[in-house]
Amino acid sequence: MVNVYRKERAISQPGGDVRWPSDVLPILAWGCGMYAAVDCRSSEATVLLIEPNGISDGWHRAWGVDSASLADWLETWIAGTGWYEEDTDDEVRPWEAARQRLSKG
Repeated sequence: MVNVYRKERAISQPGGDVRWPSDVLPILAWGCGMYAAVDCRSSEATVLLIEPNGISDGWHRAWGVDSASLADWLETWIAGTGWYEEDTDDEVRPWEAARQRLSKG
C-alpha cells in the first residue's frame, strides 16, 4: 500500500490538481480506484474513503469519511455493518478537510 501512496502522491504534482493529500495512507483497495485510507495526522486515525470515479477536477469531492477512527472502522468491518453491506443505508459523509489538505499538496 505504500507503493499506492507514493504513486498517487507522484501524480499530484505541485501547482497541479492534487488528488491525494500527504499523510493519508491507503489500507484497503476496494477496487475500481476506490481505497480506504487512514489520515495519519488525525489522533483518532480517521478512516477516509476515496471514490475517484467520475471526478476529473475538484478532487476534494472524491474524499469522504468512512469512520471517525480506525478502531471503529475495524469493529464495523468485523461486524459486517459498514456502508458497503447491502442492508445498510449509511452514506459516506464528505471529508470537510479535503479541500484544505489537497491545496497544501
